[in-house]
Amino acid sequence: MTRTVTADQALAERHEAEVNADGKRDVKYAFAFKNLDWEAYHRFRPVYPESMWKQWFDYHRSHGGKFETAHDAGSGPGTAATVIGQHFQQVFVSDAGASNLATAEATLTPREKFTFHQGPAEKTAEWLPPASVDFTSICMAFHYMDSAATVRAVAQTLKPGGTFAAATYGFRLLFPGQPRAEELWYKATSRETLRLMREGKLFPAAVRGLARAMTGLDFVAFPSDLFEKGVRRVYVNVSENEKRPLYFVDNEPGLWEEAQTFVAPTDVYEYIQDATWGRQADAAWLRGFLASSQMGFDDTTWTLDEWKELEAIVGSGPNGTIAVEWPVAITLATRKADA
Repeated sequence: MTRTVTADQALAERHEAEVNADGKRDVKYAFAFKNLDWEAYHRFRPVYPESMWKQWFDYHRSHGGKFETAHDAGSGPGTAATVIGQHFQQVFVSDAGASNLATAEATLTPREKFTFHQGPAEKTAEWLPPASVDFTSICMAFHYMDSAATVRAVAQTLKPGGTFAAATYGFRLLFPGQPRAEELWYKATSRETLRLMREGKLFPAAVRGLARAMTGLDFVAFPSDLFEKGVRRVYVNVSENEKRPLYFVDNEPGLWEEAQTFVAPTDVYEYIQDATWGRQADAAWLRGFLASSQMGFDDTTWTLDEWKELEAIVGSGPNGTIAVEWPVAITLATRKADA
């Protein structure tokens, strides 16, 4: 007898999951896939530029932070940990996904510098000692976490004066000097994301993560009892008057809800332009970037009139390419010394 698998079941079965009391597979972590082509992921995602690392480590140094122990939470295959390991004596690498962590463990060197732990960031304080970490980072993963629980768990493990740094880049690509290309990208991605939601190809945890990511990192609160005032909220390649710079999906009640934001009056917004958060891209790369979201973009997407027009614009550029940039949200917070 042939088993019928629905779209949401097919997506769920690609993930690591726990079996609940009802015997159903419970997918708790939206980017904990059983098998993911991380080489393709890196090929179609931005490289965290040197400017970001300089900003982070300068900030850490300016608050008296030491470069002894770091923790990269939600590390995936260890993308950020690779760089962090060049600056800290010891790095803890954690991820909720067993396959993700296995990839990091097979990749990161020298092996003796890294300690690996499978578990969600929300439970960081269960395995790292209090006030034991100088620097904690979360790169392109916060939106899949319970932010309040994660912030408190990380705070417990940070030393007084320690740094909590995070970054999220948007899927609303920017095309400098090409407003029509930006319009077409938005229309195509919004239309297709809403289709995937209607078809049940995005399960609830993925939709919630998507909604959070589109706020940048404004869905993350940094309680004043744990972190110093003046948390920096840095927006890269975003103008101050842009209200929804990372949104790439139209509102449609009943399909998804916007995430609540938690920005304190004492948080400080900064806006900078940084072309190193960009690259030249051809049409194949644009397809690969969207596909790397694992949301289900496919041949249906590439046949849209908007997508065809976008590819025509790209193809008319130098060597069939176009310049793209990412809008990026960064937060930098310092653990209170008297907390």
